[in-house]
Amino acid sequence: MISLVAGALAAASATPITVEIVASGHIETPASAYRVSGNVLACAASQVEADRLLAQKTGAIDRSMAAIGVRNAQGAEKPSLTGMVAGLMATRTASECNSDMTALLNPMKSGDTSAAKKADGSTARQLSANASLSFDAPDRATAARAIAALKAADAKPSDIVTPVLTDDSAPRRAAKQQALAKARTEADAYATPLALGRVTLSAISERQDIGSADYIGQMLRSFGLPVTASTDTVATDVTLTVTFRLER
Repeated sequence: MISLVAGALAAASATPITVEIVASGHIETPASAYRVSGNVLACAASQVEADRLLAQKTGAIDRSMAAIGVRNAQGAEKPSLTGMVAGLMATRTASECNSDMTALLNPMKSGDTSAAKKADGSTARQLSANASLSFDAPDRATAARAIAALKAADAKPSDIVTPVLTDDSAPRRAAKQQALAKARTEADAYATPLALGRVTLSAISERQDIGSADYIGQMLRSFGLPVTASTDTVATDVTLTVTFRLER
């Protein structure tokens, strides 16, 4: 038995062994902005008029946001349960333009033809135009003011505020370094029992291995967060596939 083990070790030391390791890095970074999502709808007797009213509404909203220190969203939000729920809660559809209940709850405002009547007194079918809204506030207090301003402007905002990073370059690099360090530790763990003291990095790939425990954990962190969380940090996850050559 001892001779068999010795023979295996000798063979291993004579031929380089390649090991491929999947590792992930996870970095928590203070949010650089707080994103507010919403939707604005305009209803009119013609599409041209609906488009005109929509441009009028969005222009007024942009000005009101700028006045309280809120700017149009910069960069894309990372997929998250919180962000998806926020988007769904802030959706308005064309059916609202022809809903009697909506008309009762939202009396006609100046310049809004959503309650237009035909000559015979019946309600004319309205056409619609809508736009998604996304703004970045510098802090949660300003984000709350932005939500109130959107409601006052006849827009439909989500009450969920999402912390975001407008530039995640630095945390992504830090997460990659963390993943590389983990991979190297695992490679050393393979090399030690084989008496292979030379561990050489030979390849790095950002290919996502969807079956790995690291990747599954990453997805759970992205989509498993409770929507009521008031965290002020943003998680950055990176998964790497790292290849090492083990030699004597």
